[in-house]
Amino acid sequence: MNGKNVLDHAHNDIELIYMIEGNLEVKIKNNLFTLNKSDFVIVNSNELHSFHSEENNLFVIIHFNYFQIRSILQQENLYFQCNSLENTVSSNQQMKDVIEEVLLVYLKESDISLAGFWEKVLKLISFIQLNYLRDRKHQEIKPLLSEEMANERLMEILEYVENNFREALTLEEVARTQYITVPYLSKFFKKQTGKTFSQYLNKVRLAHAVNELINTKKPITRIALDNGFPNLVAFNRVFNDKFKVKPVDYRKSKVGKIENDEKTVSNDKVESEEALLELRNYLECVSPVHPKNESISIETDIVKISKFEAYTKYWNKVINVGYATDLLNSDMQEQLSLMQADIGFTYARFWGLFCDEMHVEDKSDDQVAYNFSTINKLLDFLIKNRLKPFIELGPKPKLVLKSFDQTLIYQTNNEKSLDEWKKLLRAFLLHCVERYGIEEVETWYFEIWGNNIDPIIDIGNNERLNKSDRHDPAQFEEYFKVFSFLKKILNDIVPEAKVGGCGLATDLETEKLDLFLKQWNSHEVQPDFLSFYVYPIETESDRNTKKNVTSTNRDYVKNKIKQVRESMERSGFNHVELNVTEWNISISSRDYLNDSCFKASYIAKNIVDNLNQHVNMLGYWMCSDIFGDFKDSKNLLHGGVGLITKSGIKKPSYHSFSLLKKLGEILVSKGDNYIITKKSGDRYQIICFNYKHFDYSYYLQPEGSIEISDHYGIFENNDSLNISLKIQGITNGRYRIKEQRINREHGSVLDEWLNFGSVYDMKQDEVEYLKQKCVPYMKVDHTFVDENKIVIEGKLQPHEVRLYELNLLFSES
Repeated sequence: MNGKNVLDHAHNDIELIYMIEGNLEVKIKNNLFTLNKSDFVIVNSNELHSFHSEENNLFVIIHFNYFQIRSILQQENLYFQCNSLENTVSSNQQMKDVIEEVLLVYLKESDISLAGFWEKVLKLISFIQLNYLRDRKHQEIKPLLSEEMANERLMEILEYVENNFREALTLEEVARTQYITVPYLSKFFKKQTGKTFSQYLNKVRLAHAVNELINTKKPITRIALDNGFPNLVAFNRVFNDKFKVKPVDYRKSKVGKIENDEKTVSNDKVESEEALLELRNYLECVSPVHPKNESISIETDIVKISKFEAYTKYWNKVINVGYATDLLNSDMQEQLSLMQADIGFTYARFWGLFCDEMHVEDKSDDQVAYNFSTINKLLDFLIKNRLKPFIELGPKPKLVLKSFDQTLIYQTNNEKSLDEWKKLLRAFLLHCVERYGIEEVETWYFEIWGNNIDPIIDIGNNERLNKSDRHDPAQFEEYFKVFSFLKKILNDIVPEAKVGGCGLATDLETEKLDLFLKQWNSHEVQPDFLSFYVYPIETESDRNTKKNVTSTNRDYVKNKIKQVRESMERSGFNHVELNVTEWNISISSRDYLNDSCFKASYIAKNIVDNLNQHVNMLGYWMCSDIFGDFKDSKNLLHGGVGLITKSGIKKPSYHSFSLLKKLGEILVSKGDNYIITKKSGDRYQIICFNYKHFDYSYYLQPEGSIEISDHYGIFENNDSLNISLKIQGITNGRYRIKEQRINREHGSVLDEWLNFGSVYDMKQDEVEYLKQKCVPYMKVDHTFVDENKIVIEGKLQPHEVRLYELNLLFSES
């Protein structure tokens, strides 16, 4: 752009402006900025903005369709605060690099596939979301709606002016199109644009007239009339106010720049080609993108042993075992016994305890009789293996999914009336107290499931009904009624047992979660704990429909727990225990990511991330692939969500939990890639991990659709991680250092099966071989510590999890 202006305008698109060379004056609403080299700014949807340039410059404008971006990000009311002049943060340099990656691919054109281009575009969109998207959900609803309606109205007015400025346009005519009064429009327009309607109309007319004045040979009177001015006198007056010169003199001063209309077209083409050439020259000089498969070095982290902090091991308190009938499977019982020896969970969470297959109710006579013999087998097994029951009550179905919209298994329970529940629950509790003792049963957890806690109210054809009208507190009353009823029965027989609910989904809107908790807090019967599920899923609600997509946020679990905690505090529930009763990377039981080394580092990262989030339990989903066994799962691996395969081979996720069990009860330090703990005496434990998040091409593919051999090509990079931890303040003496590693070479059933040829007809001796083969690497060394310090160094493969155990054998003294 050279010596040109772009008038005030607005559009639905979100606009990103990025400066390459020179400077550009940008006005957004009433704020004026001067962008210089490498500066950038985002113009939000429907924001009034304009450009002004005094000299040659080069910049890039990227438009994002508002509705497409809202769908991709799964968030309504998009608003970005992105201005490199105002926010001098480290993310600005990263933003610059990501923009230039898009431009590099854009200029390659036919040299790269469309998928490659969209990979970079989605990376840019995700980066903008993570760093510059601001949450409008916590703002007051009415002002927000008012602002959105004002922006929409302004855009309609500006579009109407642009389409009709050549006519005898009046304020009265525009007011009629908006169904508002002339005084209101006049005041509204001045407030939104800073100009009167006539001033803005003359500015639009003048801009178009000036373009014809210098680029055509049309008579000046014809130019004035063609662009909406009533006569030449009016045109001369407006022109002189702006340029301080008559139109005829202005044309003479510019005539050397253009000779005819054909030359104008030629010049425009030359300018475009020159701009692309300058852009290519610029991008050739920028630093290339870091190649993959390199080692990333980090500075030595210095950890001083001084003040210790106690913490709770919340991640192995509960494990999901599934439907009650699954627990009667002999293979499942064998695997649970093995798991208890290696990991040692406290609670086993299951549901469907009173389903038809458990043969509890005998309705052959006039009165219902109860037979708890099958339930006894289940509970006896759990208690024998030091597992306490975490029982989910209610008609929750057994649901096994392949993807968001593809169900493999759906097994329902018969619903019961409150009177039927009362009789059954009382009989069951009295039976358990008699069989296991009141002291035992009072340590159990009971979760009362909410079948339809997030309904979308049918709002019919009323287009004007806003989202707040859907948030009617009455929609929760049925659940509160059932919860109060069942909790009173439980408290009457086992007063100390924990009773809570209701398995809230992570896609519940913030306002609705606040409303639900505040409403619950106003009831007499309160929950002993709040339970909710965490899967990295973003959901967009549009009237009566919902659409699920996988979240791109690498810190989704941490952010979601924080969001729920904040909502609990706002709602007066800050004293209530918080239990994440289900969490995993995916809802899919047919995704080979579940069998890969990635899962080990994913577990380690999220457990370390959430140490200080005030979560009582984090219930991994699930313990075994037996839960999702179906007619399509004949192979050794089928992408099941379990920690262990259906044939009993331990997965990397299993080994990750096993290593985490070794951590001590005292927190010494933690960082982005490690945690250091301590046990009594001079015994220290260090877990390091090299977590890799997904590359942006991963999100272009349907869930669970990636081929088994491609599962390590979907990550941001394949760089190794060099760790260096200097621990100061430890006792001098001789230490025994035990090291264990989980990576693609050690403990990975997916990689071992691939090496085996991924054959489908595995024999029993071959399965036994893999059981012995799929174990972590282990070695032991000894070292002598003096000067009260030791340095732990290592190079971690992508997705690797590593444990160091340091035990003092004898000290110097």
